[in-house]
Amino acid sequence: MKQMDECLERAFAGKKPLAKKWKSIIEDGVLYLYHYHHLVLVYDLEREITYHQWYEKPTDKRGLDAAKEWLLENKGLKVA
Repeated sequence: MKQMDECLERAFAGKKPLAKKWKSIIEDGVLYLYHYHHLVLVYDLEREITYHQWYEKPTDKRGLDAAKEWLLENKGLKVA
C-alpha cells in the first residue's frame, strides 16, 4: 500500500505527517498510526509491544495489515 509506505517512511525519518488519510508519528519510541482521526495502532518500538489496535471498516483493516507488513519487512518488527 503506497500510502502506508509514505506514511511510515516519513515517521521513521522524523518528518511531520502529511495531511492525508493515513498519518503516523513516533514519540518517545512509540508509534501512533491514524486513519483520518481514528487511532488504529499504538506500538512500542523498543519493547515490541502492541498497546492498541482498532479497525471498524475494511479500509481500516487493510491499512492496519499493511502497516504490520511494512514494519515486519522494513524494521523486522512483528506486530501481534
